[in-house]
Amino acid sequence: MLASASMKISMPAALLAGGASRRMGRPKALLRFGSGTLLHHQLTKLSVLFDETFLVVKDPPDAATGTARLLLDSTPKQGAIFGLIRTLEEVADRVFIMAIDLPLMTPDLIRGIAERGAATGAAALIPESGGRLQPLAAVWRRSALSAARQQVARGDLSLHGLAEAIHAEILSEKDWKLFDPSGNSFTNLNTMADYLALRERA
Repeated sequence: MLASASMKISMPAALLAGGASRRMGRPKALLRFGSGTLLHHQLTKLSVLFDETFLVVKDPPDAATGTARLLLDSTPKQGAIFGLIRTLEEVADRVFIMAIDLPLMTPDLIRGIAERGAATGAAALIPESGGRLQPLAAVWRRSALSAARQQVARGDLSLHGLAEAIHAEILSEKDWKLFDPSGNSFTNLNTMADYLALRERA
């Protein structure tokens, strides 16, 4: 399914950017990052790597989205699981899911996760970092959709719980660090302090 590093990955990617950004106090997507916005930074990274890119949001952003296809998550409730469900409704099988607030994800690591995800027979391939799963930097399959819907119906919005329920394959820290020896890819951008620190690395 996947070829050399010079070729695009033949599965879609989805950037989840529908969070409320309560701790940040402003929309993360429109924060300045690198030569543009965080949204532009993340979409550009994915569009270079993947055949097709989705942008999953609650409302259309006040910013250019390039070639990304817009997917609106009309669920009024907050929770990344709703963006995942909306994405899985659109895909035939596998999709690489990435949160907008992981700006240090390297192209090499993204490609490495996608390659492992393309080969897995499980309903998801999820990296583990620091003892915690990273479900928003993972390959999910449409076969996880039914379990996700059932979990939401029970009022459970946990992606970690969903990963356990579908028996996701785990990509160990030792394995993913082959693609990112720095180990910085899963550094999260949640607060203004996080943003100011990470912006210096952009």
